[in-house]
Amino acid sequence: MRGLTFHGNGIVAVDDVADPTLAAPTDAIVKITMAGICGSDLHILNAGEAFGFEPGARLGHEFIGTLVEVGSDVRGFAPGDRVMVAVGVSCGHCVWCQEGIRASCEQMSIFGWAPRLWRHGGAVEGGQSEYARVPLAQTTMIRIPEAVAASEHETKLVPIVDVMSTAMHGLVTGRLHPGDDVVVIGDGAVALSAVHCARALGAENIICFGHHDDRLALARTLGATATSDVRDPAEIAEFAANATRGQGARVVVDAVSNADSMQAAHGSVRPGGTISCLGMDHFMGKTPSVNWFDQFVRNITISGGLLPTGLYIPRLLELLAEGEIDPSPMLTNTLSLEDAAEGYRMMAERREGAVKVALKIA
Repeated sequence: MRGLTFHGNGIVAVDDVADPTLAAPTDAIVKITMAGICGSDLHILNAGEAFGFEPGARLGHEFIGTLVEVGSDVRGFAPGDRVMVAVGVSCGHCVWCQEGIRASCEQMSIFGWAPRLWRHGGAVEGGQSEYARVPLAQTTMIRIPEAVAASEHETKLVPIVDVMSTAMHGLVTGRLHPGDDVVVIGDGAVALSAVHCARALGAENIICFGHHDDRLALARTLGATATSDVRDPAEIAEFAANATRGQGARVVVDAVSNADSMQAAHGSVRPGGTISCLGMDHFMGKTPSVNWFDQFVRNITISGGLLPTGLYIPRLLELLAEGEIDPSPMLTNTLSLEDAAEGYRMMAERREGAVKVALKIA
C-alpha cells in the first residue's frame, strides 16, 4: 500500500509501505478514506529527528475510514462500519482512562508519532496511508452515526478527530458556561476550532486574535463576534477588555502557548477566570511563563494540556448530527494522498488561504 513517511528533517514522501495485518485479537484494520494534516505534524516535518523519528516512519494521526477486518475480541463493530479513530490508542479501563485522562493511559500510543513511544508491536501505524492497524480497537475507534456517515460529510468529520477535540478539551477544562465571554489567542486550526466550539457551547462574546486576515475572516464565519490582528500583549488586553464590558474573559484559550501569548492571556482573563493552554510552542523550546503573582492575586486557573484521545468525539458527533457545528470550512484544501508532501509545504509556508489540508485517500 501507499503511505506518507518521514525521510529526515524537512522531508516527507509517499512510499510503498507494508500492508497492515491483525497482530492481536484486539486489533482492527481500517481502510482510510480521508486524513488531515495537523499543525503538530509540522513539528515532525521540521524537527522529527529530535523526537526520535527515523527514515521510513509513517505519519498522520487524524483519519477516518471504513472497517475491513476486526479481531475476535473486538465487540460491536463489523466490516463495513464507518469509523473515526482517536489520535492515540487507549485501553478504556485503567485508572487514568476511568478518570478521563486518556493521554496518560497505561497503554497510550499516538498514531504517526515517535517510534520509541509506540507500545503495540510492529512499526508505528500512520493515518496518512491507505490502511492502518488500530490496536485496542474497542476503545480507540468510534462508530460514525449513520446520519453523517456518507462521504459528503467527511470534511465535517476529520476536524473532530483532533483539532475540534483539542478545542473542546480547552473549553471544558476552562469551565466554560453559556453566556461566558471567551478570548482565543491564535488563528490556527485549534484556535479556530475553539471559536467554533465556544459558539456551540453558548459563549456570548468570542474574541479571536491572530495575524492573518484570511484566518480571522474564517474565525468570524465560525462564530467569532470580534477579531483583531493586534500583536502587543497590552493592546490585546485592551481590546479584550473593551469587548467584554471591561471585565475580561471568563475563559482564555491560548492556542499558541509561548511567552508572549501567555502574557496576553493574563491580560485578557477576568478575576476568577481560566487560561487554557493548548499550543505546542513549548515543544520547540518556547516555554511560556506563568505570571504566578497574577495567578495568586486574581485567582486565575491554569488548565488545558494534552488531549485525552477520543474522549470528546461522541459529544462532538452529537453536535454535528444536530447541526450545531460544521467545522468543514477549516479544511481549506483537499489533495490526494500522492500530493501529501505538497500539503505539508502549503501549511508549513502558511500560504494564503491554506489553513488545514485534507487528504482524500479513497
